[in-house]
Amino acid sequence: MDSAALALHEPTDGRAITLQKLGPKHRQVMSLLAQGVDRQTIASICDITPEYVTWLGGDPLCKAYLKEMSRFVDARFEAMYERSADIVSDAMSQGTVDERLKAARMQLELTGRVGRVVPAAPEGGSALRLEQLASRLVKLLTETKDGRIIDVQDADLVQESPR
Repeated sequence: MDSAALALHEPTDGRAITLQKLGPKHRQVMSLLAQGVDRQTIASICDITPEYVTWLGGDPLCKAYLKEMSRFVDARFEAMYERSADIVSDAMSQGTVDERLKAARMQLELTGRVGRVVPAAPEGGSALRLEQLASRLVKLLTETKDGRIIDVQDADLVQESPR
């Protein structure tokens, strides 16, 4: 390990030693950690101990590097948003029944209409609107199409609200 990369100081997180500069090996370790590789494998790949991998994972400079990588990945995902929307749209209009249902669910999740904890509904009945949309979706999924019933798992668990 490069001693110039370490510094002794009064840390705020209880560490006596922290990195002052990331070298190529540090970046490699952090990249592998970000990919979900276990510390034993990282240690073997980078020719370091598993304990050092753990130590690096807690270093403030390494944490900052991980956040930087995350911001870069987030920006890439944001840039792909339009393309993802086109793919979901294509699946909804041209896919099989199963693909259309999956695309509809994904669209609803991406727009925050289902699948997330939503902040308290503002005045005006937003929660009621979501309940009505869910009821309509269940009704659409269980209606006949081209003379056959669309089988939806657990459809009998959801009751349609009175109108």
